[in-house]
Amino acid sequence: MTQSVDDLKERVESISEIFTTLLDDWANLKVHTRTQLTTGINKAFGQAASFEHEYLTVKAAEEKGRLVITQVHADVTTGAADNLFAKSIEAKSLTAPAKGDANLLIKKAIKQVAGLTGSMPRTNDVRIIDLKIDGTNPWPAPGGAYGQPRPNISLEKIQTLAEEELWKLIGGTAPVKGGSDLINWLDGETHTNPVLQGSSHKIVYAGDYFQTTNANTSRVLIKDSLGNFAHLRCLTIKIRYNEAYITYREHNVGKEVHLDEMVFQIYKKMSAMKPEIEIAKIKYRVPSKTNVTKRVLFE
Repeated sequence: MTQSVDDLKERVESISEIFTTLLDDWANLKVHTRTQLTTGINKAFGQAASFEHEYLTVKAAEEKGRLVITQVHADVTTGAADNLFAKSIEAKSLTAPAKGDANLLIKKAIKQVAGLTGSMPRTNDVRIIDLKIDGTNPWPAPGGAYGQPRPNISLEKIQTLAEEELWKLIGGTAPVKGGSDLINWLDGETHTNPVLQGSSHKIVYAGDYFQTTNANTSRVLIKDSLGNFAHLRCLTIKIRYNEAYITYREHNVGKEVHLDEMVFQIYKKMSAMKPEIEIAKIKYRVPSKTNVTKRVLFE
């Protein structure tokens, strides 16, 4: 018999009471006990944040009326298998403070979306790594520690470091486990499909053609001269900052930019010899206004 919701709520309250009692007696705790307590609290927080991220990902898809499958092809899979916007998502939440901690989660997600850990995204799913960063972890900048602010670097530098870091892990000269598998999968794109009957094909931004249903999507598709659309193999990496990354643009150093999210995509362009990585979308926060999305259009 499974535990009831009330039983679980009681356990949550008990956990909170235990941690609070120990923290209230911090001054009297031995060094090793403080270390164990700190580790325990951070692990519990990280697990809770991970559950929340996956839960919110599922709810967002359900609210759009999409088919949702969990823990089969990936953490979360949305859309019917033949849907143009079908995707399989590995949702990761980071609460640790250092850049290396972020890379460990990204490496884990790379293996998962590559199908090396027991789950395999469906044939036409865009594969997505969705990393939410809590606190002031400086990724992609080096360093990071609890209580340490992020470095004061430009938005352009953040984008460059992020692109270089992701490509090193996935498509560089010494990719991590799963990286080569993903590049081989992406490289298998032929830019052909039975639904494409027109004489010419090109890669387009789906948001430019599906304004009513997916206006803000960064999805890339193949379009023919007759207006038919087909899937394009694509790996998307989303980096979300729960606490905005305070930065600036190189041409306007005195004005703060509150970076909220960066989206990178790796896919094989028409006539390209191999897959390439590009920045697809940037989100930043503007005080007293709703989030502003800046799209960087593909050629």
